[in-house]
Amino acid sequence: MCTPTRSLSSSRNLSLATAEAAYLDAVRLSGGSPKTVIARTHGLRHFGRFWGERDLREVTTADLQRYMAHGAGLSRETAYQYAATVRAFFRFLAGRHEILLDPWAGLALPRLRSRPLGRILSERETAVLLKQTTVLRDRALLEFLYSTGLRAAEARRVKIEDVGDDAVVVRGGKGGRDRTVPLGARAREWVMRYARDERRAAADVPELWVSRKGLPFGEARFGQILRKLGRAAGIAGLTCHVLRRSMATHLLSAGASASAVSAILGHADLGALKRYAKAASVEVRETHRRTHPREQDA
Repeated sequence: MCTPTRSLSSSRNLSLATAEAAYLDAVRLSGGSPKTVIARTHGLRHFGRFWGERDLREVTTADLQRYMAHGAGLSRETAYQYAATVRAFFRFLAGRHEILLDPWAGLALPRLRSRPLGRILSERETAVLLKQTTVLRDRALLEFLYSTGLRAAEARRVKIEDVGDDAVVVRGGKGGRDRTVPLGARAREWVMRYARDERRAAADVPELWVSRKGLPFGEARFGQILRKLGRAAGIAGLTCHVLRRSMATHLLSAGASASAVSAILGHADLGALKRYAKAASVEVRETHRRTHPREQDA
């Protein structure tokens, strides 16, 4: 259980060692996952190697500019993540009135190279994947993940009672936020068949997805099943995130609004959808080329 964010006001020297624990407490209390806490810790430790144990009240904008130059040996992605952590850290201190002014105010984060979006299945590939899967549990899992776009950690926490007639309640998603996502009629039909016919050994287990022995799926189980199903369909590296990206791209291609897709995916802002939208435009053009009658005559 997280303890209340500790007070720093009694610290004569506001050192990084003094402030770091309070900041990480706040990250946990706001719903940050253990991975997020570890990543923030790495970012602060990197800043600590630059600043040492000097008083954080003395940090200036020029110091932070020198700090970003100090990270020149890092990859662009790592430099961006570390700088984002330091920015959030000083915002936290300013918000707590531990420092008079936020020295990061007005500074931009390092430029982050546009990363490849990753594998996206075409609608045709998705249909082949679903149709070739004959095991009830595996088909239900694929239909569920493609319909909801849930992350593996989110899907693992879904309980039977969270599955409604046309929606799924997602508890403790990224950032600790709960949300409700649509569940298509076809996906729900497969999930209900699985729950009725293949979960007898797990009648007392609340989690929806269970092993043959009736135990809740472990963290790695989704990946193991999906990789196996992907190989059978000729799709290398199938993961929950591949299905998630594919679902989002297909929705955008079909005319869904960015705000609706963002809400389904549980994104905090629409910016994360830009790359999906670009992929969707490619999918639309490819569909037009493949299906338009005039294209067939060319």
